[in-house]
Amino acid sequence: MKKLTFLLAALLCAATLQAKITLPQQMADNMVLQQNAKATLWGWANPGETVTVATSWGDEVYTAKAGADGAWKVAVETPQGSYEEHIVEIAAGKEKVEFKHVLIGEVWLASGQSNMEMPLRGFDGCPVEGALQEIATAGRYKGRIRFVMLPKTEAYEPQTLIDASWKESCADNAAEFSAAAWFFAKNLTEVLDVPVGIICNAWGGSAVEGWLPREIVKDYADVVSDPEEVKKIWNPMARPTIMYYGQWCPVRNYTYKGVIWYQGESNIGHPDYALRMGALIQLWREESGIAELPVYQVEIAPYISGGGVDGLESALLREQQRIAARDVENCWCVSTADLMYPYEGTQIHPARKKEVGERLSYMALHHTYGKHQFPGVAPSYKSMEIKDGEAVLTFDHVREAGGFNRSEGLEGFEICGADKVWHPAEVRIQPFFNRVIVKSGEVPEPVAVRYCFKNWQRGNLAGANGLAVEPFHTDEIE
Repeated sequence: MKKLTFLLAALLCAATLQAKITLPQQMADNMVLQQNAKATLWGWANPGETVTVATSWGDEVYTAKAGADGAWKVAVETPQGSYEEHIVEIAAGKEKVEFKHVLIGEVWLASGQSNMEMPLRGFDGCPVEGALQEIATAGRYKGRIRFVMLPKTEAYEPQTLIDASWKESCADNAAEFSAAAWFFAKNLTEVLDVPVGIICNAWGGSAVEGWLPREIVKDYADVVSDPEEVKKIWNPMARPTIMYYGQWCPVRNYTYKGVIWYQGESNIGHPDYALRMGALIQLWREESGIAELPVYQVEIAPYISGGGVDGLESALLREQQRIAARDVENCWCVSTADLMYPYEGTQIHPARKKEVGERLSYMALHHTYGKHQFPGVAPSYKSMEIKDGEAVLTFDHVREAGGFNRSEGLEGFEICGADKVWHPAEVRIQPFFNRVIVKSGEVPEPVAVRYCFKNWQRGNLAGANGLAVEPFHTDEIE
């Protein structure tokens, strides 16, 4: 009798567990859904069971049948965003789940490594400029900005759930929000006047290969993909594929407007970073189902890497970032060449995250939202001509950028002759001709010019619109 009672209790418990609707934590109270979209909602129920979804903003009831594994998915039509709070109701069998305080607005994925992960409170020895005032006033954005900060999660097979929920903007929560993403979100909600939701999916020190599945990285000769080999890498942040399975897979069904990406330091020295970044963007687009998902990268800041001040390791990586932005449709890159303080040469986490987030927002407002009063492009190097002992540089996009930001006091330019010895240059602007004239008394016969193209070199040339000129070089690097 005891055995029968135990068996009945076990069966009842199993049936109760099986009947339960299982949902990702990102689908819960306080979630933000993408406006004017078919926003994906998903979860698990009994295999073959019909799941219904109803919303407070519409009369339509959405249905889906749970598959053999219990998984189901629906695409819910969302209205124009507003600060009105909504309810979403999900039912399966006799069970019903209700989400409250749901907002409709703009949803962005913020991903990368530690400079995206870096919270407003900063890291030890790495402050975020102006952060305390941002934290103190974060309550002003309650009901306007919400964050999900995903935890570092190592996995070797696709995970379905990750322990992270939506947090409202307030002083108690904001200290842990990604600083760069916070400043990005602030500008978006101010200009678009709708709520902004950020899902921050970052892992400090991660390489781009960590965010790719083994089906892709197995073709990279310098990267291991077999799980047992990956586990042998002593530092988890350097392990390929684990962020893809542990952190991207659980949130890949979410409907995003776009991605902001701040990563690259851990790929310094990789000459094919642009190709791998392109593969990652294609993966995001395929797995999210958003074919033209916009991507905004942040150029890694000047940093004294292993080659010292004059080395080229980080400069070459920045160049790869710009190649990715150039070669991938609907992708851009924000330069940070002018955002370093003189004492930050060995600071991998520079303090000026406000300008980083704002520049990302300006480019998104311009390109993604069509708000052309905000800058979408900086002047960029086009060509060079040597004339009378001077290098005459021509730039594209000067008019679109409102001209250059200055005509004197220019920093960051160097010039060399045939000996390839670089010297600080004298620089002047010819604003009406989109030209920059570069010379040095030490180089009577110049052959090449570079701007901020080495590990550590601060520059100050930008468009009048505030977007910095990206580093460049006119010589061939062997």
